[in-house]
Amino acid sequence: MAALCSLCIKYISAQCGLNEVILRAARDVGARTGAISHLARGIGARERLGVLGIAVETEKEVITIIVSSEQRDLVYDTIYRAAELNVPGRGFIYCIPLEKASTYISQSIMKKLDKGEEPE
Repeated sequence: MAALCSLCIKYISAQCGLNEVILRAARDVGARTGAISHLARGIGARERLGVLGIAVETEKEVITIIVSSEQRDLVYDTIYRAAELNVPGRGFIYCIPLEKASTYISQSIMKKLDKGEEPE
């Protein structure tokens, strides 16, 4: 078991169809993990936006990405711009610290990491 520390988890709730844009943007700046966990549907007064009462699609995709604390701001800003989250109704992103995570890492990858090499 390898314990990974100093991580940040990002949750992105975005319009359906943006998952590939978001995951590609995160990978392009070095994020290694990403998962589309499920479709979510919001309810409430904010289902309608604007003066004209334009209906906003309330079904969203929820994407989870775990990055190192050092990558936190770069990945966050890149996703925000790539998914155009500044547009009303497009979605939102938030980041919380991840205290600790564990997973199995094979001996061959551990040796590469110990030598400072990039695993495949």
